[in-house]
Amino acid sequence: MTDSKPTMAKPSRTNTAMRIIETSLQLFNEQGERNISTNHIANHMGISPGNLYYHFANKDEIIVQLFKRYGNELLAYFSQNKLPESVPQMVNYMAGLYDVMWNYRFLFSDVNSLLNRSVELLGEHNEFTRDKIAPLSVKLLSKLNELGVVEIDERGKQDLATNMWLVTKYWFDFDSSMQPKAKMTEDAKKRGVYRSLSLLRPYLRPQYQEEFDKLVTL
Repeated sequence: MTDSKPTMAKPSRTNTAMRIIETSLQLFNEQGERNISTNHIANHMGISPGNLYYHFANKDEIIVQLFKRYGNELLAYFSQNKLPESVPQMVNYMAGLYDVMWNYRFLFSDVNSLLNRSVELLGEHNEFTRDKIAPLSVKLLSKLNELGVVEIDERGKQDLATNMWLVTKYWFDFDSSMQPKAKMTEDAKKRGVYRSLSLLRPYLRPQYQEEFDKLVTL
């Protein structure tokens, strides 16, 4: 009786697809999405371009999947962390949001170019912003208003929620443009937290401004 040799399990299609997504995220973040092709991704993984195309027809399909994953992770962050009720909690909350975005920073390095290139990504982005981000931002400001941390009317809530998200979403793109020859570092997150929350300062009640100025600094 001869011993049978163990057979090596082949990577499943699902595992290969996930590896493609993970590798793409790493390369997009490190080298910029524009500088990475599907051939670069396949070569980095040690697979053939045909194997990659079996799972994703083109690079934009990979980007759409990464955007969906980013959206899911951001929503998970929101659901796992209660809305802030004080200035320190607000700083920590915003810092956590920037942590999630940093992990997918390539998405925010040239937002408009990506959106113009993919109808599917544009739809995903607009739906996510309209149905998830906008209502939550208004809810957050309403809570701070009810607690007496800020003083703001209904129109102000809508405008401030939009403006804070605009600054947050485009921050990494703006920050990198101010230092075009330097590699973006995680310090960009701290600067982003400052800029996003600076929009909130004019609405703070006087008793919270000193605490805010001590915590929200560059």
